[in-house]
Amino acid sequence: MSTQQSSQADEMDLTDIFTLIKRAFYNVLALCFRAVDFLLKFWWIILLLIVGGAALGYFLKGEPKYNSTLIIQTNFNTQPYVYNAVKQFNLNLKEDDVEFMNKVGLDPEYPGIKKVQIAPVIDVVTLMEEMRVSERTLGTIIKELSVEEETELFASERFYSNYKYHKLTIRLKGEEDKDKINNLMRYINEQPLMQSLKNEITKNMQDLVRINESTIKQIDEIAANYAVEAKITRDDVSKLSYFNNQNNININGIFDLKKQIAIENEEIKNELIMLTDAAVVVSDIQTAAEESLSDRKEIIYPIILVFLFLLFAGIRYTYVTLRKEVEKQNLLD
Repeated sequence: MSTQQSSQADEMDLTDIFTLIKRAFYNVLALCFRAVDFLLKFWWIILLLIVGGAALGYFLKGEPKYNSTLIIQTNFNTQPYVYNAVKQFNLNLKEDDVEFMNKVGLDPEYPGIKKVQIAPVIDVVTLMEEMRVSERTLGTIIKELSVEEETELFASERFYSNYKYHKLTIRLKGEEDKDKINNLMRYINEQPLMQSLKNEITKNMQDLVRINESTIKQIDEIAANYAVEAKITRDDVSKLSYFNNQNNININGIFDLKKQIAIENEEIKNELIMLTDAAVVVSDIQTAAEESLSDRKEIIYPIILVFLFLLFAGIRYTYVTLRKEVEKQNLLD
């Protein structure tokens, strides 16, 4: 008998649970119907909020932002000075230094440049070659320095002086202001120390080219004299590859030396082409508009206004519903 009663009680419990679930489902469904009815009733208010928010966002959007990203090559080991010049340029812009702007050729009323940022183009292989360290040694250096990411470490002051190429990001007020980038580059390259380093190192390299050319000329004269003294003919040209005991000349070694010097001279001449300044732009100067979520105010404002309207309506509906339930129970008397 007790087993039968227990079974009936379990069936009643399950029936109650299903009834509660069914009731909850219909309550949610009813709430959805009320929400749809509310939207259909006040659709014109929502439309006005969307149109008004879009218009408000359009007029408050402000001026677009433009960025120009360049790749520059630093010469004469002037990386720290270039970074310091960029930092000083930013400080003067922030302080609206009229004297500074006039000096660098910018209009104080409309300088055109908002901000400048510089960061190295990270090349770990070149870094290891420059530092002459192994991968294991570099790993030890990284562990000793406390940073969250290795990229952050390689771009830090600890290593940027080892990089030759750097990314220069310039924020402009307008797309047409990219011409002002030339003023920035002139300011960087016309620093007195930069000019001194440029003149001294360029002179040394040009002197080295002249010395190498003189050495090559002497080697040619030695080879010519050797050929005359050895009475070389077409049939015994192979003698040039052997050591001549009488003249104590390794003619093959001399030709190898000439080849090395000629390659070195060619490399120096090619390098001198890029050594016109301490910082040289090696990429095209292109400008692109920068867009972020905050710039889409004509979309954000309508969403915010509609959300606030629906939130207020939901709060009001909840207040009215709860108040009616309280009044039914005569709790307000």
